[in-house]
Amino acid sequence: MSKQLSNGIANKQKRIPTGEVTYEVVLDEDQKIVKSLIHDNQVVVVTGRAGSGKSLVCVIAAIDLFFKRQVEKILVTRAAIETGRSLGYLPGDLGDKFNPYLEAFMENVKKSIGVEKQKSLEGKIQAMPVQFIRGKTIDDVLVVEEAQNLTKHEVLAIITRLGKEGKIIFNGDLEQKDTNNNGDMNGLSYLYSLSKAIPDIKLKKLQHQHRSDLVGKILDWEYKDKS
Repeated sequence: MSKQLSNGIANKQKRIPTGEVTYEVVLDEDQKIVKSLIHDNQVVVVTGRAGSGKSLVCVIAAIDLFFKRQVEKILVTRAAIETGRSLGYLPGDLGDKFNPYLEAFMENVKKSIGVEKQKSLEGKIQAMPVQFIRGKTIDDVLVVEEAQNLTKHEVLAIITRLGKEGKIIFNGDLEQKDTNNNGDMNGLSYLYSLSKAIPDIKLKKLQHQHRSDLVGKILDWEYKDKS
């Protein structure tokens, strides 16, 4: 047997699922569907209003893939923008600048599996700006957050990095767009179009509100004339 073939077989064996993972949160039915879609497909887009649990279910699905040995690490990226301000406004080097963007993801990790299990993921979750995805091949799982703040070209650059065994999970909400694309299609809208044109790209919208009922009322009022 050639060395290359032997390494390929070893890699496949290393990724054999090992069983169910116990979580400290309960997913609703829509979130369970999303988790199943992520397990069964390479590219999944998760949408829904603020508070619908988009980021949480993406975190749980990615953790599930890791603990079932289907991936060796979890990659996280997002647009380096917050309410119109770029990374340049934050102090420190690139790592210092991007770490705040990982905090919400890590909070969801802790919420999902607890502090002790979270320790087993140390060094296995890697965050990087979108610009650093170019040139890579994604053979693990990549979670792309806030896709509505990406451009069409950024999404295209990310999605074409997909390797034969990799998975890319996008999440976003058009109501939470913090950038002005000057009339150009944003990344999430482009993903909507891709999912309609290519059946292998799955899209699921979450419907339930997991924050205060007041959040839903505020969003209804804010966007009542924009839908």
